Amino acid sequence: MPAYQLQIKQVVDHPRCRIYRQFIRRLMEDRSIRASKGSGLFHYTALCSFANFRTSYRRLDGISYTVYPGEWVCTLKELSQWFRTRFQCQALSILERLQEQHLISFQTLGRGNVIRYKIQNWARHNTVLEYNAPCQKDTLSACVYRY
Repeated sequence: MPAYQLQIKQVVDHPRCRIYRQFIRRLMEDRSIRASKGSGLFHYTALCSFANFRTSYRRLDGISYTVYPGEWVCTLKELSQWFRTRFQCQALSILERLQEQHLISFQTLGRGNVIRYKIQNWARHNTVLEYNAPCQKDTLSACVYRY
């Protein structure tokens, strides 16, 4: 992996989380890492890399969702891509397994096509920023692969 350079825009747009998110996203892109079976650590880490540090809003299918710290709202298709599953029902079963382990809680919205998940005990291990802001991650390709 090439040397990482911190840019001032990262600090302003994504305080306290941007550096680590890029590392996790590179791991998600690396197909040599086995993501199936196992403890679910890969899947849990992927979910944590998208969770918010502040209250923001995300618009999906014409509906605006309020996303609180430790939560994220995504489509089932996105989730399936992150988890590297062939079928969307496999991604849901991974979420159910993580929920049984009390790592996350989730619910399906919008006829089952939208997922809202929450990382349990998020505030205990992360700093929650006390201000609202528009969500910079609405266009994931612009946020994830920009640097």
